[in-house]
Amino acid sequence: MSSLYSVGQMNQLGDSLEAEGFATSDVTQLTQYSNIAGIKAVLNGSAKIVPISEDTSRFITLNETTIAVNLAAAPKLPFNGAEVEQNVGEGWAILEKRTEGLYVNGEKMVLYLSKRQKNGKQLKGFELREELTGKPVLNASVLDALLANTHLIPEDWKRDENGNAIYIFFWASIFRGLGGCFCVRCLCFCGVRWYSHYDWLNYGWYGDVPAALRAS
Repeated sequence: MSSLYSVGQMNQLGDSLEAEGFATSDVTQLTQYSNIAGIKAVLNGSAKIVPISEDTSRFITLNETTIAVNLAAAPKLPFNGAEVEQNVGEGWAILEKRTEGLYVNGEKMVLYLSKRQKNGKQLKGFELREELTGKPVLNASVLDALLANTHLIPEDWKRDENGNAIYIFFWASIFRGLGGCFCVRCLCFCGVRWYSHYDWLNYGWYGDVPAALRAS
């Protein structure tokens, strides 16, 4: 048992948690929370929590180069009337910008292209989705968090070696349109700013549409 805190302080904390409806399982989960230092950062004013709503991403700013993203948060829809078909992700992920790139939970984010997309070739989005099954793709909650923190996005994500715009797709989130067709959202730099767009799985996917993955 810790000798740093008094019994009275521990009782006060327990009373506060109980008053806010914390169950014993919630307290256990809190003690196992991997970013409990982030909670302290919120308390001392060095971090902030973005309000949760249907229209905003859920993330915590930890410092100028690091944010925590809730992978289970509902991502923004690509257009009115769209529905979430799939959104794979749980818990909080730490996104950190380093000199050599962007990292997720200590693993570098890479832009993946299928061999069937390279050298002017293409494949259908459904085929690409099947190829990406089992790979560490990221969901659109990460995309939303990056759009709100564009200073974290690596410079080399703007254009490829030929100067063409890159459309970076987040395949762990799949959306369904009114006609039953599926699409995936992407991140792209156009003109002077970053923005989000989407593309349909029944279209051809070329070499300018990589998937965002965690390196493994």
